[in-house]
Amino acid sequence: MFTLLSFLFAGAVSGVIIAYSLDMKTPKELIQGAVGGLIAGLLMALMLPR
Repeated sequence: MFTLLSFLFAGAVSGVIIAYSLDMKTPKELIQGAVGGLIAGLLMALMLPR
């Protein structure tokens, strides 16, 4: 469970950082980056061996 939460958190943070670095500075664009990072983090966490 901790692994899943850490991947979700790291994915959201990295999504916001990537969106900000691509000159997307409105709150809507940053939230979209965070949601995309959450989805990517979830998929990465589900691919880990158990």
